[in-house]
Amino acid sequence: MINRKIDAFLFDFDGTFANTSSDMINCLNILLENHSLKKVNLDLAKNIISKGSGGLIDFACPDLDPKARNEFIKEYLDIYKMNIFYETHIYEGIEEIMNFIISNNYKWGIVTNKPGFLVNPIINLLNLKHKPYCVVSGDTLNVKKPNPEPLLYAAKLLNCNPIYCAYIGDDIRDIVAANAAGMFSVIASYGFIDDLNEIKKWSSDYIIKTPLDLKNLIV
Repeated sequence: MINRKIDAFLFDFDGTFANTSSDMINCLNILLENHSLKKVNLDLAKNIISKGSGGLIDFACPDLDPKARNEFIKEYLDIYKMNIFYETHIYEGIEEIMNFIISNNYKWGIVTNKPGFLVNPIINLLNLKHKPYCVVSGDTLNVKKPNPEPLLYAAKLLNCNPIYCAYIGDDIRDIVAANAAGMFSVIASYGFIDDLNEIKKWSSDYIIKTPLDLKNLIV
């Protein structure tokens, strides 16, 4: 048991709540094929997903000039929007922990840098038994993580003091944002993380190997 009161759980989306890697990298490879460029390996590229569409383009095409880079990002997002839900699924244990959270009268939500026009359709298509109390996407505010404002805004929507919120994510920016917001920071080590040894340097409050480990935070 963790010696800190938690009233609400906030989740990053890609790599924490849902495994979106196959669809995202397949769309990247469609883009690359359209331009007669070498495709990327899923297992390597999925660890770049937390850096967003720009990060994926930089990984696959590091030598693009700024104009071409912006055009590739736009084309990638157009492709992804049309192929958004073929292999995407929630992680094993998410449904069970959602049931546990709701049955114990806790609130929950999602805070992601993914833009709303992408994340909201996916959430709908997941057909979740328990809908999130709030979804703060990358374009909800004019700032994104690691800025803590999206997390603070989510806490306000939940009517919960940030100090009583836990934020779970798989990227250092998630932990930086959570710590700056005064939240209980949790690393989802099962997510899109290239080097698990690095997470020890992120200064999180807790590390989980599976979503079900969050039961330890529930009194």
